[in-house]
Amino acid sequence: MPLEFRYENLIVIRVDGDIVEIFTRGGFSHRFLVSWLEVRVQPSIRHSLIVKITSAQNPSNLYEVQPKARPTLGSTVDVVIKAEEEPLFRQFFTQVGHLCGRPVAP
Repeated sequence: MPLEFRYENLIVIRVDGDIVEIFTRGGFSHRFLVSWLEVRVQPSIRHSLIVKITSAQNPSNLYEVQPKARPTLGSTVDVVIKAEEEPLFRQFFTQVGHLCGRPVAP
Protein backbone atom coordinates (compact mmCIF):
# COMPACT_ATOMS: atom_id res chain seq x y z
CA MET A 1 0.00 0.00 0.00
CA PRO A 2 1.44 3.41 -0.94
CA LEU A 3 2.37 5.98 1.68
CA GLU A 4 0.40 9.20 1.13
CA PHE A 5 0.46 12.75 2.49
CA ARG A 6 -2.16 15.43 1.83
CA TYR A 7 -1.70 19.07 2.71
CA GLU A 8 -4.88 21.11 2.73
CA ASN A 9 -6.29 21.16 -0.78
CA LEU A 10 -2.95 22.04 -2.38
CA ILE A 11 -0.75 18.97 -2.65
CA VAL A 12 -0.82 15.19 -2.52
CA ILE A 13 2.44 13.27 -2.20
CA ARG A 14 2.35 9.52 -2.82
CA VAL A 15 5.26 7.13 -2.35
CA ASP A 16 4.87 3.74 -3.99
CA GLY A 17 7.96 1.51 -4.01
CA ASP A 18 10.90 3.53 -5.29
CA ILE A 19 8.77 6.28 -6.89
CA VAL A 20 7.39 9.45 -5.33
CA GLU A 21 4.65 11.27 -7.23
CA ILE A 22 3.54 14.77 -6.35
CA PHE A 23 0.21 16.21 -7.42
CA THR A 24 -0.48 19.94 -7.08
CA ARG A 25 -3.83 21.61 -7.45
CA GLY A 26 -4.15 23.05 -10.94
CA GLY A 27 -0.68 21.87 -11.94
CA PHE A 28 1.18 18.97 -13.42
CA SER A 29 2.17 15.88 -11.49
CA HIS A 30 5.87 15.29 -10.83
CA ARG A 31 7.54 11.88 -10.49
CA PHE A 32 10.94 11.29 -8.91
CA LEU A 33 12.92 8.29 -7.83
CA VAL A 34 12.91 8.19 -4.03
CA SER A 35 16.70 7.74 -4.12
CA TRP A 36 16.97 11.15 -5.83
CA LEU A 37 14.37 12.91 -3.68
CA GLU A 38 15.51 16.00 -1.82
CA VAL A 39 13.33 18.22 0.35
CA ARG A 40 14.58 21.61 1.53
CA VAL A 41 12.61 23.79 3.89
CA GLN A 42 13.60 27.44 3.54
CA PRO A 43 12.49 30.63 5.26
CA SER A 44 10.03 32.93 3.59
CA ILE A 45 8.22 36.06 4.76
CA ARG A 46 5.68 36.55 7.56
CA HIS A 47 6.36 33.37 9.54
CA SER A 48 6.05 31.21 6.44
CA LEU A 49 8.32 28.53 5.04
CA ILE A 50 8.81 27.22 1.52
CA VAL A 51 9.01 23.46 1.16
CA LYS A 52 11.04 22.73 -2.00
CA ILE A 53 10.64 19.16 -3.23
CA THR A 54 13.10 18.33 -5.97
CA SER A 55 15.18 15.66 -7.66
CA ALA A 56 18.91 15.94 -6.99
CA GLN A 57 21.75 13.93 -8.52
CA ASN A 58 23.62 13.34 -5.25
CA PRO A 59 21.31 14.27 -2.38
CA SER A 60 22.82 13.96 1.08
CA ASN A 61 19.82 14.26 3.39
CA LEU A 62 16.31 13.48 2.26
CA TYR A 63 14.86 16.35 4.33
CA GLU A 64 16.61 19.43 5.67
CA VAL A 65 15.55 22.74 7.21
CA GLN A 66 17.88 25.50 6.01
CA PRO A 67 18.55 28.77 7.81
CA LYS A 68 18.48 30.76 4.56
CA ALA A 69 17.19 30.25 1.04
CA ARG A 70 19.44 28.54 -1.48
CA PRO A 71 18.76 27.86 -5.15
CA THR A 72 17.67 24.43 -6.34
CA LEU A 73 18.21 22.96 -9.78
CA GLY A 74 15.89 20.87 -11.89
CA SER A 75 12.20 20.22 -11.54
CA THR A 76 10.98 21.59 -8.21
CA VAL A 77 7.63 21.68 -6.47
CA ASP A 78 7.29 24.61 -4.04
CA VAL A 79 4.71 24.68 -1.26
CA VAL A 80 4.33 27.69 1.03
CA ILE A 81 3.34 26.68 4.56
CA LYS A 82 3.01 28.28 7.99
CA ALA A 83 6.07 27.70 10.18
CA GLU A 84 4.02 25.75 12.74
CA GLU A 85 2.99 23.22 10.03
CA GLU A 86 6.59 22.16 9.28
CA PRO A 87 6.50 19.20 11.76
CA LEU A 88 3.76 17.58 9.64
CA PHE A 89 6.06 17.57 6.60
CA ARG A 90 9.06 16.44 8.69
CA GLN A 91 7.04 13.53 10.08
CA PHE A 92 5.96 12.35 6.62
CA PHE A 93 9.41 12.64 5.07
CA THR A 94 10.96 10.92 8.09
CA GLN A 95 8.70 7.95 7.29
CA VAL A 96 9.85 8.10 3.66
CA GLY A 97 13.48 8.23 4.82
CA HIS A 98 12.99 5.13 6.98
CA LEU A 99 11.43 3.25 4.06
CA CYS A 100 14.33 3.95 1.72
CA GLY A 101 17.23 4.12 4.20
CA ARG A 102 17.90 7.84 3.71
CA PRO A 103 18.75 10.25 6.55
CA VAL A 104 16.68 13.21 7.64
CA ALA A 105 18.74 16.12 9.00
CA PRO A 106 18.04 16.99 12.67
